[in-house]
Amino acid sequence: MYLVIVDTAQIQPYIFGSNRLRENVGASHLVAQATTAWAKEAVRQVAARHNIQSEGTLDDTKSIENPSDPLDAEVLYAGGGNFVVLFRDESSAKAFTRVLSRKVLTDAPDLQLVIVHNPFDWGESLAQKIKATFMKLAEEKRARIPSAPLLGLGVTVMCRSTGLPAVAVARAIRDDPERPVSAEILAKLRAVKRKDESPSEADQRLRELLPPPDGYDYPSQLDHLGGTRGEHNFIAVVHADGNGLGQRIMAIGEKYPAPSQNREYIKALRAFSEEIDRAAQQALRDVLNKLTARIHNDGGNRIIYKNALGKIIAEVELHREDNKWLLPFRPIVFGGDDVTFVCEGRLGLSLAIEYMRRLEEHTRNLRDGKGRLTACAGVAIVRAHYPFARAYALADELCREAKKYRRSIRNGSRGWDGSCLDWHFALSGLSGGIEEIRAREYKVRSGSLTLRPVTLVDNLQEPHRTWTVIEKGITEFQGENWAGRRNKVKALRDALREGRDAVKHFLTKFNENQPLPDVEPSPTNWKDTGWQGRYCGYFDALELADWFIPL
Repeated sequence: MYLVIVDTAQIQPYIFGSNRLRENVGASHLVAQATTAWAKEAVRQVAARHNIQSEGTLDDTKSIENPSDPLDAEVLYAGGGNFVVLFRDESSAKAFTRVLSRKVLTDAPDLQLVIVHNPFDWGESLAQKIKATFMKLAEEKRARIPSAPLLGLGVTVMCRSTGLPAVAVARAIRDDPERPVSAEILAKLRAVKRKDESPSEADQRLRELLPPPDGYDYPSQLDHLGGTRGEHNFIAVVHADGNGLGQRIMAIGEKYPAPSQNREYIKALRAFSEEIDRAAQQALRDVLNKLTARIHNDGGNRIIYKNALGKIIAEVELHREDNKWLLPFRPIVFGGDDVTFVCEGRLGLSLAIEYMRRLEEHTRNLRDGKGRLTACAGVAIVRAHYPFARAYALADELCREAKKYRRSIRNGSRGWDGSCLDWHFALSGLSGGIEEIRAREYKVRSGSLTLRPVTLVDNLQEPHRTWTVIEKGITEFQGENWAGRRNKVKALRDALREGRDAVKHFLTKFNENQPLPDVEPSPTNWKDTGWQGRYCGYFDALELADWFIPL
């Protein structure tokens, strides 16, 4: 037998290398197809007997080791961006590689596919073989030589999205003018092209998993996410990733190490993968349902948020197209624990938090018995026409920072397990990584103005670095003692930058010697000085007071 694992490489620049949402959506659809539908179709073409049912699901009653009716190929699982299949002979494994590679080369140009083969005997431990094959896959990825595409010969026209030679002219679509495009972009646009009145392939996949409510649809342009031109034309790019999923998958293999347990291992691995997919999809549905409920409560075509004085702090007006209101939310990567979506800038944090909380709720009873699946998320809030690839890279970096902080808490507090969040406002251009940016913009003599990253709930190691503290601060600064008092808020921001003595002076001059709002349950000096140790307790809340819209 031969074990084959399929993966993709360099998908971040492939999906997020364009400023056009339509092209990002098309790219995400092609990546998903390569390791799901196309891979299954390639198995069907090269193997007469397999376990793929007509609707694409896997038949658990069929097995490759069955002596009475053995399969030519058995798909073990497809999830997390990987496709794992077992072939009876080497020729079928090679034929599968040829068929799938040709499909990707023709229908998804420039998408990099990585396929590894490993001989396997049913008398071996399948769990150990899959682990070894994934290690081989990682080696193949590291050893890959980056391709240097030919940028043109003679007189060529350059694609505006990729810089590669154009092979066709894409027709104008609404605000998007006619332009020359490369083979890569042409394939992405083909995936989002509507046929007559039917939705495109990419839209159909999204609507099957997350059907929009009647009268609403998903936007295909970043300008249609609900921002208003000028001050509030911002979007949020949200990237969330499950914590420790790889270790949990490896732990399943450790429970079934013997060759006699191979079939039990396959069933457990397949069931766990399907559970994670269902939970992540349901979490996104819950986010969509809560968002649409909020829209309906505010009249059906907008979201309005008022402060304690009844003054509108923020208003998100929905765009209308083809007699439908466009939601201020669009998933781009979905179908597993790794999720990326874009939304109106003021909704980014609330939607990210809602997704992580719902994911925890829907994974409380996973079959591996290791408890709920937590996640970390990064939220990059940028102008609508900010380079999308850079915005996603920032969201990804913020997610990694949240994971790094989570690991530090787990190392200091054994048994703690929770979700973490990090975010950044890119109100202008960015220079350097997030650590460099924060050292430049948020570090002062007294310490750090920001508490980020933070945990969603309790923080055993640093109780002040939780979203609960920041959310309470936002509520206070949107309350009647602070709402609408711009000069007072600005003076507090300046005082926090200057340090403890400046805050004490502020309280005397602007706050009638009253302390700052009480946001931290444990005893601190925050109310009197704004600072506790090396951290400022109010700057994050002040920064979000005019930006955060709760659901």
